[in-house]
Amino acid sequence: MSVTRIFRLGIRFAAWVTPHVKEWHRQRHLNRVEAERHLAARNWSEAENHFTLALAERKHSNKQRLDLLLGLKEAQRKQGKAADAEQTTKLAIDLAASSNDKALQSRALDALADIQLDQKKYGDAEQTIAQIETLERSLPSPDHKRLASSTRKLGTALLHGGRPDEAMKAFERAAQLSEKAYGADHPETAHALTELGARYRDMGDHASAQRILRRSLDIHRKTSGIDSHAATQDLFRLATSLEESGDIDGAAAEYERVLAVKERQIGGDPMETAESQAHLAAIYMRAGRTSAARELLTRAIGVLERKKGEERLEFALETMATLEDLFGHAAEAQKWRDKAAQCVALRAEGVKEIKIA
Repeated sequence: MSVTRIFRLGIRFAAWVTPHVKEWHRQRHLNRVEAERHLAARNWSEAENHFTLALAERKHSNKQRLDLLLGLKEAQRKQGKAADAEQTTKLAIDLAASSNDKALQSRALDALADIQLDQKKYGDAEQTIAQIETLERSLPSPDHKRLASSTRKLGTALLHGGRPDEAMKAFERAAQLSEKAYGADHPETAHALTELGARYRDMGDHASAQRILRRSLDIHRKTSGIDSHAATQDLFRLATSLEESGDIDGAAAEYERVLAVKERQIGGDPMETAESQAHLAAIYMRAGRTSAARELLTRAIGVLERKKGEERLEFALETMATLEDLFGHAAEAQKWRDKAAQCVALRAEGVKEIKIA
C-alpha cells in the first residue's frame, strides 16, 4: 500500500473518529460541564445536583475534586443551605490539607472565609484571611486575584467588626490588588472600586466617593454595557452621594438616568426602581415640582409596601407626609406619618414583609 493511500485512509479515520471522541469526552464530563453552566446561570438547585453527581463519578485529581467541592459549596450557599455549605467547605479544607498543596489550601480557606462572613464570625474570618495571605506570600507566584478577593473580604470583616479605619485601608488595598491582578479596565477592578466608593460615601468623603464611583461606572459601562446591572448600581450610588453632599441638581440628573435605564432593563429589580423614584421625588419636592413628586411617590410606595425594604418604605412614607404638608393637607400628612411609625414598629419586631394598611 502506497504512502499516499495510507495518508488518505488516516485522514478518513480521523474524520470518522473525531465526533465519536468528542461525544465520549462530553459524556464523560457532562455533569461537571452542566454544573458549571448552571452555576454561571444562577440556577443554584440544578448546579448543586450536577456537582453532586460529578463528585460521585470516577476518581478525580485533587484539583478537580476541589473545583467540584467549591462549586457545590457556592450552589448550596446561594440557596441558603448554610449547614450543607459549611460541611462541603470542611471537606474541601480536609482535601487541600491532605494534598500538601498550598495553592489548594489557599482556595479552600477562601471558601471558608465566605462561610464565616455569612455566619457573622468576623474575627474568625479575619484569622482565615491572614492564613490565606501567609500561604500566598510563601508561593513562588502568589495568586494576586485571590489576594485581591480575600482583602475585600477582610475589609468587610473589619467593617462589621467595628474597625472602620482598618477596613478602609483594606478596601483601598483590595482595589490596588485588583488593578494589579486584572488590569485597570477589568470588571473585577470596577467591582473593587464600587465597594471602595461606597465605603467613602459611608464615611462622608463624598469627593473621593464620587471620583471613584465615576471611574467604576465608566469601566462597567465599557465592559458590561450602559444598561448593565453593575453600571446602574454605580449610577445609583453616585446619585445618592451627590444628594448627600448637597449637589441636588447633579443628584436629580443621575436619578433620572437611573430610572431611564431601569425602564429599558428586562427583569430589573422593582425595589431598586422604587427606591430611586422615592429619592428623586424628594428632590423634586424640594425644587417645587410637587405634582411630579407625588406621582413618583405613589408608584414607589405601591412597590415598597408589598416587599422587603422597610427603611426604604419608611423614607417614602415620610416624604409623602412632608409633601402633603406642603399642600396644606395636615390630616393626610398625619396618616402617612402614622404609616411610617407602623413601619418602624414592625421593623423593631423583626417583621420582614411589610404591608401597611
